Amino acid sequence: MAGQVRYRDLVGDVFGLRRSVPPGGVVVLRAPRARTVAAAVLALEGWAARVDLRGADLAPAEDPDAVILDDSVTATAPTTDAPTTDAPTTDAPATGDGGPRGLPTRWVLHTSGTTGEPKAVQHTLASLTRTTVLPAPMAGRSGAPRRWGLLYEPTRMAGLQVLLQAVLGGDVLVDPLALDSLPARLRRLSAHAVDSLSATPTIWRQILQSGEQTSLPLQQVTLGGEIADQGLLDALAQAFPGARVTHVFASTETGAAFSVHDGREGFPRSYLEEAPRGIRLEVRDGVLHVHAPDVSGGGPDGFVSTGDLVEVTGDRVRFLGRASGMVNVAGAMVAPEQVEAALRAHPDVVDAVVTPRRNPFSGWLLVAQVTAAPGVDRADLPKRLSQDLAARLPATHVPAVVRVVDRMAVTSAGKAGRR
Repeated sequence: MAGQVRYRDLVGDVFGLRRSVPPGGVVVLRAPRARTVAAAVLALEGWAARVDLRGADLAPAEDPDAVILDDSVTATAPTTDAPTTDAPTTDAPATGDGGPRGLPTRWVLHTSGTTGEPKAVQHTLASLTRTTVLPAPMAGRSGAPRRWGLLYEPTRMAGLQVLLQAVLGGDVLVDPLALDSLPARLRRLSAHAVDSLSATPTIWRQILQSGEQTSLPLQQVTLGGEIADQGLLDALAQAFPGARVTHVFASTETGAAFSVHDGREGFPRSYLEEAPRGIRLEVRDGVLHVHAPDVSGGGPDGFVSTGDLVEVTGDRVRFLGRASGMVNVAGAMVAPEQVEAALRAHPDVVDAVVTPRRNPFSGWLLVAQVTAAPGVDRADLPKRLSQDLAARLPATHVPAVVRVVDRMAVTSAGKAGRR
């Protein structure tokens, strides 16, 4: 098909990236197009010493010796809204550590900064692909390849995970990010018969609200980047009958870690005793840690803190919120995510975001934004929600202000905006 980019072409450096980067060089990649990031992964792994993946919202790098690459490096290639790949050949290493330097490249990604300033985290390609499902044998697979849609920037962890799954898994990748609105992107994905889609819970709620999901023939529904509550998991299972619903954990801080397919929020307690895919997990002082020795920021034992508060109850480990997002409201520590979950449990609410605001008397107070279910009277919804929360939660967990909005603000990482 005209305009397609194949795996073997990328491995052969069809875009000439190695002519732009000296062996052992440092690269800053500012590229929103999937084809450019895919080319960089396959051409520069084992060639460059370090590749800094920077989204459009990050300040330019200050390294004077770095080679700056953007989408112009692939501008002479055929253009398409659906860059694709074919199955890897057996002589193409999945982790690319056989380059001219003989060492794996350090891939630098940046956290979203949802609860603080963005920070840089160094990975190897091995740490980024620990949960990538490869075809067996490597030369091909039985049946047609999956068709993945891309709803995240490919320079972000979530987008890079989708891209790597498509490239190394021999799948098709459809990139609609040049289109401005989510409905337009969904229509493009539908036109290309996308059957596998990954998004944050925030984006999935917007997809379900849009009505565009009815035309997507999804067989794989993947969630990541935020807490996936039971209500959303149930709604996705109902909206896409027959599709496998997967909640993945792959953070910028830890790399790819594990996934859950049983339709229940959180993950099985057994993961703490039997490491999924050999990736060990531990709960330390209520915070989940992942064994990720290839990632910067780990301790001497190779474990990295995810920063996620978890609770072990029965046979399940459930996510409570970000440790860095905890706030002191009138002497009580509150996780905004727990208040959001309580708001979403109300039948008149589709989504909710709770943000702390400084208060000279109580230290902090909570402000909630909610989107209403279709047909709900929005005028008295804030009052009814406050009364409902007051009956179910401690007073410190009840937002001082509840606002009804048409749509939630979304960050470039696809997460709910909290600022």
